[in-house]
Amino acid sequence: MDLEIAVNARDVYGKQNKRLRTTGVVPGVLFGKTTGSIPVQVDAKTLDALYRQAGRTGVVKVSVDGGQPTSAIIKSVQRHPLTGRALHVDLFAVDLTHEMLADIPLSFTGTSPAVELEGAILFTSLDHLKVRGLPGDLPHEIEVDLSPLVDLESTIHVHDLVVDSKVTVVNDPEDLVAKVTPPREEEVIEPVVVEGEGEEGAEGEGEEGAEGEGAGDGATATDEGGES
Repeated sequence: MDLEIAVNARDVYGKQNKRLRTTGVVPGVLFGKTTGSIPVQVDAKTLDALYRQAGRTGVVKVSVDGGQPTSAIIKSVQRHPLTGRALHVDLFAVDLTHEMLADIPLSFTGTSPAVELEGAILFTSLDHLKVRGLPGDLPHEIEVDLSPLVDLESTIHVHDLVVDSKVTVVNDPEDLVAKVTPPREEEVIEPVVVEGEGEEGAEGEGEEGAEGEGAGDGATATDEGGES
């Protein structure tokens, strides 16, 4: 089933877009070689529902003010850093007969036995693959099964992933995707006990007492000398 969305041409710009957002409408732009750059606006809830289905690679039929639909992909969605609310959307018009480059997100599935049984830590070095293909053939995501990570020697590389033959992966086949690392050991700090610490303390007290008595004797001698 083709994904479709109806948008309206937008005639407000700059700071006026803030008022537009308060009404539940997201400003955006539809752009491409055949369309030029068209400011548009779309209902926020409709956009969120569409993005969940299409992601950034699914082809969407975009109709501006009820006109002829244009094939496009959701190039990007800018969101509020705290609320996650959509602030702006870029819709890129595509030619369905020409290949294009796209970043396809990786979806990590399954469980690593090394993580589950040995307490190892999962390490991932990629979160997407760059692929080339026709817009209609681009996958929504690429799954990475973590179950082969059975021990600390196991790794998953790009060439291990299952990718539709309709697209070509641009990444180096030897690029690391995921592995596991040894569990972190908590450092235990033990108290340091100095051998014979109690005996040294006793000796120190005796010496201090002797020195004190000697000082007293010396003071007495000095006083006596002064009197003479």
